[in-house]
Amino acid sequence: MIRLEKVKVTEFPEVFAIVKTALFEYIDTVFGWDDTFQKNRLSHDYEPHWYHWLYYDNQRIGLVCFKFKHDELHLHLLILLPKLQGRGLGALAMLYLEGIGKKQGCQRITLSSFICNKRAVDFYKKLGYQVTLTESDFYSMTLMLS
Repeated sequence: MIRLEKVKVTEFPEVFAIVKTALFEYIDTVFGWDDTFQKNRLSHDYEPHWYHWLYYDNQRIGLVCFKFKHDELHLHLLILLPKLQGRGLGALAMLYLEGIGKKQGCQRITLSSFICNKRAVDFYKKLGYQVTLTESDFYSMTLMLS
């Protein structure tokens, strides 16, 4: 059973470490990684209540960051701990977020992914997400909720 738990402000160093482990390769390739810039971005561009720990059967399996915007749930981050990837937990987490979106009256889930993160792009496409915009380094993707 998937569940979410809000991240406490005191846990931000752990959030940063997880994000860096998951995204360093892609951010460094596209922009160049800078710890100070990324810490500021994660703490100022995203509101604290958007961050949630992701649990499966009372085991912390990762992190999600999302917000509600008009009639959509926008997913900023879905990060599973590396040792737990490839087991179907990401798909379960996305189904759980779909349920949250539907309960909130959302019409769609939106997200963006680095084009160079082929594993993530393929994952979202497999779940039915469509590329709705292609930029130089990113795909914007959407799943309509019905």
